[in-house]
Amino acid sequence: MSKNIVFYLILLCLFISIVMKNFDVVKTIANVSCFVFVLLYVKDELKTYTRKSLAILSICFLFLVGTCTFMILQGQAVIKDHPFLTGWETIAVILLIIVSLSICVFILRKISNRLKPL
Repeated sequence: MSKNIVFYLILLCLFISIVMKNFDVVKTIANVSCFVFVLLYVKDELKTYTRKSLAILSICFLFLVGTCTFMILQGQAVIKDHPFLTGWETIAVILLIIVSLSICVFILRKISNRLKPL
């Protein structure tokens, strides 16, 4: 498949996942298919890694997903309890998500660049 087609399919799956909040089955199917399309999108890049590098990268990815989720959930609890952010919760949560995802992507990119030569 062309990268452009896969990119638009990823966006379509994300849109369906957001729109279908009340339909758990459709939302789950959209999320799984989005994951498959992401793997198709990066298929050529993944071929450059060795099996050892892919294993290390997968373990780091799973660890960072858990860490990022923890940071977002705990950050939202702190934001709701903090009196200084009253009325600004939405902006604070958006900034929290952007910063935590950026940190995780930065760490994963650094690990990925270190594993390229292997």
